[in-house]
Amino acid sequence: MSSLAPKERDALLAELRRRTTTPGFHFLSADHLTRLNDARSDGAPIVSLYLEMTPEARLGTTWATTLKDLCDRAIADAGDHTKAVERECERIREALDAGLPKTGRGVVFFACEEIGLFEQLGTAITLPNSVHVGDNPYVRPLARVRDENDRFVIALLSMHKSRFFFAQIGLVEEVYELDGEEFAVTDLVSKDQKQDRKAELRRQQAQRSAHATDLIAKTLEARHVLYSAPADMEADYLDKLDQATRQRVAGNFACDTMATTAEVADAADAAQREVEAREEVETLGKVQELLSSRAVAGLDDTLDMLNQQRVMTLVVDGDQTIAGGVDATSGMLTTQTEGTYPATGGDIRPVPDLVELMLDKAMEQGATLELVHSDAGREALAPHGPAAALLRF
Repeated sequence: MSSLAPKERDALLAELRRRTTTPGFHFLSADHLTRLNDARSDGAPIVSLYLEMTPEARLGTTWATTLKDLCDRAIADAGDHTKAVERECERIREALDAGLPKTGRGVVFFACEEIGLFEQLGTAITLPNSVHVGDNPYVRPLARVRDENDRFVIALLSMHKSRFFFAQIGLVEEVYELDGEEFAVTDLVSKDQKQDRKAELRRQQAQRSAHATDLIAKTLEARHVLYSAPADMEADYLDKLDQATRQRVAGNFACDTMATTAEVADAADAAQREVEAREEVETLGKVQELLSSRAVAGLDDTLDMLNQQRVMTLVVDGDQTIAGGVDATSGMLTTQTEGTYPATGGDIRPVPDLVELMLDKAMEQGATLELVHSDAGREALAPHGPAAALLRF
C-alpha cells in the first residue's frame, strides 16, 4: 500500500499550517474560534471590525467611507483608550490599502497590538458592518457563519498531479498540490511493461492522494469530502482512505484537473448543495422521530426550550424574520411584543428579529445550528412552523 513519504507528510502539514495562519484565509476551526473567544487583554482595547465587501461596497471609495464611519464609532466608544483604538483602526486601514480581498462579500479584523493580535478573515457571506471595542474579540457572528456552512475538502485526482481544495463559508481555496511520479520511457521497455508501469503509477498516486486527503480532512476539520477522479484511479483512492475520512465522502463530480479555482467552485457547487439539503432533511427527520421524547417543533415550544437551555440543535428557516420580544428581567425570548412576561412579570422589550436572538441564545448554550435554505429542507420544515429543535434531555 502506497502512502506519503515522511518528508511529503511533513511538507503537507507545514503547508496547511502556513495557509491557515495567513491573513485572509477562510478557515474557521472550532479551536481557532475558541482561541479568539478566550483571548483577553489586560486593559488594552481589542477592536473587532466587520466590513461588507459586496460588489456595491467595492465601488470607488465606498468601502473606505464605511470603514471611516466604523472607526469613528470605535474611537467614540474608546474612552481612555482613544490613541490605542486609533492605532488599531490605522492597522486595519493599512491592511486594506495594501489590497482588498479578491473574493468574498465580507472581511473581519481582530486587532490588539499590545497582545500581538491581528487577524484578518474573509467570508463569502455578507455580515453587517459593525465594530466592537472590548477586552476580548467579538466572534459571535463568525461562530454563526461556521455553524451555518459545512466544511468540505475537494480532491481532484490525476496520475500526474492531484489538487486539494478547502471550501467553507461559501469560498473555495486551493491548499495543496501532490505531484505524481514521472513516467520514464525507454527503448528497453515493452508496450505491455509500459502499460503495467503506468497502471502501477496511477495506483500509487491514487493511494498517496488518499493519504493526503486523510491529513487535510483531519487538520481542517472537514465534515465532508467531495472528489473528482478518473475511473482507473477511483477504486484505489476510495479503498485507501481511512475509515473516518471514508465516512465523510459525500459524493463525486466531474472537473478538469487543470481547472481554475473558480471553475472548481462552480463544478462542485451542485454537489455541495445536495449535501447541505440532505443534511437539513435528515435533521428534520430526527425531529419528527423524536417529537414524543427529545425534540420539539413550533416557534413557541422551541423558544421555551431555548429559555430552559435544553436545545442541542436549533433548526430554523434561515431566511425568516420574525418580530418578537425579550423579557427585560430575565432575558427570556417570547413571541409577545409588548406587555409583561408571565413567568417574571418583567416588561417585554420588542425586537424586530427574534430569529437572530434565537441563534445567539443557541450559540451561548453551545448548541449547533441547522439553518434551512434548500427547497427540500423547507418542505420538511413546513409542517413544524419556522423552527424546531433537538434536545439535550
